[in-house]
Amino acid sequence: MEMAWPTARHASCLSRCAMHKYLLVLLVAAGACSSSTDPSDQAQTLARSRARWSRSGIANYQFTIARLCECTPESVGPVVVEVRGGEVSERKYASGITVDPQYADLFTDVPGLFDLIDEAIRRDAAGLAIRYNTAYGYPESIQIDWVAGAVDDEISYRISDFTLLSQ
Repeated sequence: MEMAWPTARHASCLSRCAMHKYLLVLLVAAGACSSSTDPSDQAQTLARSRARWSRSGIANYQFTIARLCECTPESVGPVVVEVRGGEVSERKYASGITVDPQYADLFTDVPGLFDLIDEAIRRDAAGLAIRYNTAYGYPESIQIDWVAGAVDDEISYRISDFTLLSQ
């Protein structure tokens, strides 16, 4: 019996395996750069960053968010999130297609990203590495390993192309 290699199924598996290797390298590298893994330090840094964001008074902005995880393609992105008046007004994949409502909450605004970080701290995630924007305080990258030794529970967020929008 002759097998065709790689089949679409195998290619998908290879793609996921490559993604897992990339995620592992990213988590290790981010962990090495993190100034503290102590939950109280992480909580203090989160509070300072939230305060910086709040002081900025930014209500109209957009950014691109990409999630790296063992997820369906629809829940990975990248997605351009537009916020007007402090509320998400639009979520579109880079292709221009609007995000299906069942996936919308995965691509949140900045306060939602802060809430995600807070949840990881409260749940005492096994690994947590965050890089915050120095000017506005929003998270630029988030890496979470929810359970030490568990497979496929890690998730990373990359926030890029942050842009202030006019009213």
